[in-house]
Amino acid sequence: MRDPIDRLLSLRDFARVVATADSVSELVDRSAEAALLLLGADSASISRLEPAYGRVRVLRNLGDLADWEQEAPADETYALHEYPRIRSLIAGGVDSWVESVDDPAADPADAELLRQLGKRHSAGFGVRVADHVWGEVYVTRAGGNPFGSGDLATGLTLVGLLSSGLARLELLADLSRLAYSDALTGIGNRRAADDWLEQRLSTAEPFAPVSIVLCDVNGLKQINDAYGHTAGDALIRLVAQQLSAIAGQLPEAMAARIGGDEFVLLTDGAAAGQVQEAVARLADTRLPHGSGIAVGAATTTTRPAGSTSPATAVRALMRLADAAQYRHKQMRHVSSDKVTPSVEPVAVLYPQGADGLADQILDQLNGSTDRSAEWRLMIVADAIAEAFSVASWLVSRCDGDMLVDVLGRVVRQDSRGDLAQMDLASGAAFRPEDYPATAQALAGGSYYASLTEGDRLERAFLARTGAVSALAAGDSDVQGGQWLLELLGDPRTSVGLAIARPLLRALVHLAVRGAEPT
Repeated sequence: MRDPIDRLLSLRDFARVVATADSVSELVDRSAEAALLLLGADSASISRLEPAYGRVRVLRNLGDLADWEQEAPADETYALHEYPRIRSLIAGGVDSWVESVDDPAADPADAELLRQLGKRHSAGFGVRVADHVWGEVYVTRAGGNPFGSGDLATGLTLVGLLSSGLARLELLADLSRLAYSDALTGIGNRRAADDWLEQRLSTAEPFAPVSIVLCDVNGLKQINDAYGHTAGDALIRLVAQQLSAIAGQLPEAMAARIGGDEFVLLTDGAAAGQVQEAVARLADTRLPHGSGIAVGAATTTTRPAGSTSPATAVRALMRLADAAQYRHKQMRHVSSDKVTPSVEPVAVLYPQGADGLADQILDQLNGSTDRSAEWRLMIVADAIAEAFSVASWLVSRCDGDMLVDVLGRVVRQDSRGDLAQMDLASGAAFRPEDYPATAQALAGGSYYASLTEGDRLERAFLARTGAVSALAAGDSDVQGGQWLLELLGDPRTSVGLAIARPLLRALVHLAVRGAEPT
């Protein structure tokens, strides 16, 4: 349509359609018809952005279509990372563009798409609803002249009207989608992430590898304080765009913002190498104002810790990723070298400053005039808790056939999860026979458990309490009474806690027996 008056009249008619459309589907169909007419195009396609999955989905194709195109495609999608023009649209750099297949400056991906469609020229227009990119209107011509400045002006007017119609319809009838989307970034929210994970962790075991890559933005509060919340919001959007692009390159992946500066990338069926590559890319991301991304990942093919429900399994897997992320933060803090955090949830690292720990504890035991098991076990617990950054510890003794909590300490009041709320030394009692590893420790042994290793019942206990790891040892005093010392770790506890098992076993023996160490 070349006549300016005809274009204005057609735009007026389209505005009436926008004001009266009853559904998004109807509005999309009528918009494709209007794009063909107003822009003199041979074909028109309208696509919806799915940022959580790193892709755009074609909703409607109209006009002279290629043999493989469908007017209402069931599953025609394009990965964002393959099309720089769409990424520029999301980033806010452009609102429209034109391409020609024989233009040397054409983007290779867009030129190849034109060849597949059997067309020579194309134009694209971003559709925005409020502050978010909703999708794209894409038109082509098989021959004739490229789309010009008048076409761009008309196309921008058309998508402006389309945007207002979509905003009206979404406000009235699309609230369920908003419940699963993050308002600031457009990717998934915490509810979407939890539902995604619960669905996959509820299938029969073993299932395809399910991975969580947990991220947060370093120094966001300081950036908000120094540059204002507008700068902080822009930073959050950049991280969301990066996660969205990576999600589009992985099988069955989704990106979500689960808190203020916290994000997750979820994958189902990705190979270990793919997850490692995603972790490395995120860890190496350099953001404005000197910021970056702290990353931790965890992968499982079974419900962690013998979790009895998918919801419990989600929390357990999140805690594993949280622990890996905290280790990444510690490594970044102590070293300026490049760090690629491991996707393995457990590693063996002996904490700095733990050398000479045994001599220190032995000196305290020798110097103590209190020979009671409680007092001597407290000396052992406090020293190892400090060296390994343990969150809480607990001393229990057998009373008949029951194990009773008698002494405990929350070392870190701001402990993540449920540890800070534990009622230590409350007199709670349970049967050791119900926990085989505990019963073995009481008889003069020890055990280590994490959310992914150790006795199944002990792992289930960790999942319920919110702990990430536990190290315990026990022994009998000279009167035959049995004692147990348990150290509980959270994500900030040294992951080398397991390496202290022989030391703890020996020190608990000395503390309970009251013998002079040799």
